Amino acid sequence: MEASPLVSWSSPNSAAQAPAQLEQARGAGLMAGRTVLVTGASSGIGEVVARTLAAQGAQVGLLARNESELRRVAGDVSTDGGTAWAAPADLRDTAAVGRAVTEVAEALGPVDGLVHCAAEARDQAFLCDLPEEVWDRTLDINLTGAYRVCRAVVPTMMQRRSGGIVLVTSIAGSRGLPANTAYCASKFGLTGLMQSLAAELGAFGVRVNAVSPGLVESPASTDADRYGDAFMASLARHHGPADLTWERYLRRAVNGTILRRMVQPQEVANHVLFLLSDLSDGATGQSVAVDGGVL
Repeated sequence: MEASPLVSWSSPNSAAQAPAQLEQARGAGLMAGRTVLVTGASSGIGEVVARTLAAQGAQVGLLARNESELRRVAGDVSTDGGTAWAAPADLRDTAAVGRAVTEVAEALGPVDGLVHCAAEARDQAFLCDLPEEVWDRTLDINLTGAYRVCRAVVPTMMQRRSGGIVLVTSIAGSRGLPANTAYCASKFGLTGLMQSLAAELGAFGVRVNAVSPGLVESPASTDADRYGDAFMASLARHHGPADLTWERYLRRAVNGTILRRMVQPQEVANHVLFLLSDLSDGATGQSVAVDGGVL
């Protein structure tokens, strides 16, 4: 494909365009007329992102493994007056991801935007305690899963010379954390994927950015069972104290932020919306931290 150096998702950015963009934000919605695919859309950040984009006029394709929850989210979007299409798929299955993308495109139109929210954080531990199957599962969903879904949507974006991609990474993608070796490796990899894709696709009018949440007030952070006994046992064994609990660990992490609170899923979704919309024209290859102030 031959790159075009003078392309943008909508129209060339200019000072005169700004009032029109602000008027759109007050009117039909920032994402009106666009089809956006959201992975991990059956719960947590992914669900809130999908509902936020739909509320701003996007036709939303929903991708996740849990079909019943995915259809619940699609029904909620419809009840709220939006448009959504549930496309159940496992990000570890390349063929299934390709079928899901094709299904969404046939139902809603070519994919204009992609948000990769799906994440795997179960059973993390110190590297010396980490089973290979946990390492493989973490990277297969978090990083290789992102490759699979990006690989499925990027060719069409290049052909149409427009599009936007947002990868939801983590503060674990910019700093190492004990007992999170596999998770950090996967999120660091996502940051590299984002920057490399941005460099490849900019000439085709496709912007690629990332949102990097800190501790988010959702079951993925607040439910000790999501991380599991292996994580706490490994952390207590090697760093202590021996009686360390998830509640104490979480409280210490939250108190280490400037805002002294957890981030809300809606706050993450708002930044995703901004990066996908025309309001962020001119921004690509960037990672925006939404972490309550982790310095």
